[in-house]
Amino acid sequence: MKRIKLGLILGLVVVLMSAFALPGNAVAQKKMWRLGTADPGTYGYKIAGFLSDMLRKALPDYDITVYPFANTTANIKSFLVGELETAYSAEPGLKKLYAFQKPFAGFEPNVKQMVVQSFWSYTMETHILTLPENKDKFRSWEDLDGKKIYMTKSGYMNNINIHRAMQDVCGLKIKHVEIDMSKTADALRAGTIDATAAYTTALTSVASWIKVLDVATPLQGVNPTPEQIKKLTAAGFTPAKIDLKKAYTRDLGVSELYGVPFYFGYHHGLNFPAEDVYKMLKALETGAADLAKLDSGFGPLAADCAGFQVKGIQSIPEMPVHPGLAKYLKEKGLWDSSWVIASEETIKSAIEKMKAK
Repeated sequence: MKRIKLGLILGLVVVLMSAFALPGNAVAQKKMWRLGTADPGTYGYKIAGFLSDMLRKALPDYDITVYPFANTTANIKSFLVGELETAYSAEPGLKKLYAFQKPFAGFEPNVKQMVVQSFWSYTMETHILTLPENKDKFRSWEDLDGKKIYMTKSGYMNNINIHRAMQDVCGLKIKHVEIDMSKTADALRAGTIDATAAYTTALTSVASWIKVLDVATPLQGVNPTPEQIKKLTAAGFTPAKIDLKKAYTRDLGVSELYGVPFYFGYHHGLNFPAEDVYKMLKALETGAADLAKLDSGFGPLAADCAGFQVKGIQSIPEMPVHPGLAKYLKEKGLWDSSWVIASEETIKSAIEKMKAK
């Protein structure tokens, strides 16, 4: 009897080991897909959950896990050293990356894979807010020259974007003050900062920390001057009007509030198969309307998924395009022959050209 029991136990152990070890097993065949994003208080983290749920169903061969990081730049760097399959990244940071300028200066020797354009998901629009008691003091961006501003968290793409807009394009001197974003209202009231940058997605949706700010205190919008709007437009960053009624619960003291837009996405490297990027795009195209029901930031994607990819590429045409995205756009008749399909050679060429600018 003991021999029979021992035989049964050994047989069960063999079966269990086989279930995990045999190549035909579904679990063993799952491919790892580590999807990077920013910290849990951000819009990107929330959206990553929606996307991963949809992609798990569309690409069942992958085991998709969302990896939050302290900021967007940190997740890009983790991707570059081979620790992620997808980097949450945007046009302002990607231009810095390919030129290996701050915050990527000196990082090139560590790079094992480069990000290439794969999926553009939404726009963000960076804008400036202060307290209502400052409305006569800070009537426009011009009045914020030399002032203390929380330009969103260092390493965020919105931080890079608003620095570019206010400093590089408009020539203002800004003193960025790093604070806990959950304490932004307190910092404004205490005078630690004179104003804060904030951002919408697709002109309508805001991140969790901005919702908290909106509830915590009345706010006042601060716009660029007409001349600054002209400068931004000439530089390719035409300000857009935020939908104040959808984005904020309170009156911001202005009839119109302008944000500086840029394109955000979830991008892969050449190690991620072209056919799987293509399948991902097809799945997201099919499910874009459902994503828009979950969050209004996906509205433009739902309206025209393929057309939105074109606009994303047009925002940074010098950056190579993943072969999977190229296939998707060629199928739609939307591929522009001036764009570059990613390969090891074209990536190296793009880096050299963007460094030289």
